[in-house]
Parts: sequence; structure tokens; C-alpha cells
Amino acid sequence: MTTTATASKAGSATTETAHAIYVTALRNTHALEKQAAQMIQRQIERYEHYPELTQALRLHRSETDQQVARLADLLHGHGEDRSLLKDVVTQTVGNVAALVHSVTGDEVLKNLYTDYSVETYEIAAYTSLIALAEEAGQARDVETLRQSLEEEERMAEAVFAQIVPVTKGYVAREARGEKADR
Repeated sequence: MTTTATASKAGSATTETAHAIYVTALRNTHALEKQAAQMIQRQIERYEHYPELTQALRLHRSETDQQVARLADLLHGHGEDRSLLKDVVTQTVGNVAALVHSVTGDEVLKNLYTDYSVETYEIAAYTSLIALAEEAGQARDVETLRQSLEEEERMAEAVFAQIVPVTKGYVAREARGEKADR
């Protein structure tokens, strides 16, 4: 076998490996976004006293639904489908997390911390997906993934911007003896 043929075969194996990893990451991110959508919806339904945070969550819920659809389209374009098992497991985890926070006295604060953590996790996931798409030779997917990455970055900024006002609002409501948890 010639050196060129060996290099070509090794490059092909690397691309195939990268593609398999990429598709798995697409499935994982799809399940993650479905979990995030449920978590966001639960928060929107519960918040009464934090309109700016609720507004940001409503906007991002719409973006999250679009991200789920984009990821499903990318998976379909690669001849794959989402993992129903991963969807069920991650959605269940999202519901349990929402339930756990709903029984705490400082629900809105815990959810705020979780929201920021989820957004930074999603930023890392989309950044990795872009690198994987490039490694797998799927440059046509990169723009779609960049759109989702930009949405996640905007939401992380929006959540971060709410940490101080929501915390101060929570303290003020508590000091007045008003319901502050949500």
C-alpha cells in the first residue's frame, strides 16, 4: 500500500469517527434542549413577581423550540433520528429538578442559578458541536449550529443580568412578608 493510500485510509477513518461522535452529540444536545424547554415552561408557569425574568424565559422558550427543530432537521439530514430514550430520561430529569426547586423557599433564586448553569452548558455543547461538524466535514451544518450558539449566549447574558435584580427583589419581598419564592 502506498503512503498516499495509507494516509487517505487513515483520514477516512478519522472522518468516520468524527461523524459518529458528531451524530451522538447532536442526539445528546437535542435531548438537552427538550429538557431545557420543559424546565423553562415550568418556570414561566410559576413566576408571579419577576416579569423581566419571565419575559426573557418566554423569548428563550420560543428559541429553544426552534433549536429542537433545527437539531431534529440536522439529525434527519444525516439519516438519523433523535433518541427517544434520551428524550424521556432528560425530560424526566428536568421535571424532577423543577419539582425539587418548587418546594424550596427560594425557588426563584435556585432556578436562576440553574438557568445560568444550563445556558453555559449549552454554550459549551454548541461550541463543541461546531468543532465536531468541522472535523466530520459537515461545514453545511455549522451556520445552523452558530445560530443556536448565539441564542444561548444572548440568553446567558439575559439570565446573568437578572441575578442582581431578582435577588434584590426577592429580599425586598421577603422583608415585607410577601410571597417571594416565585
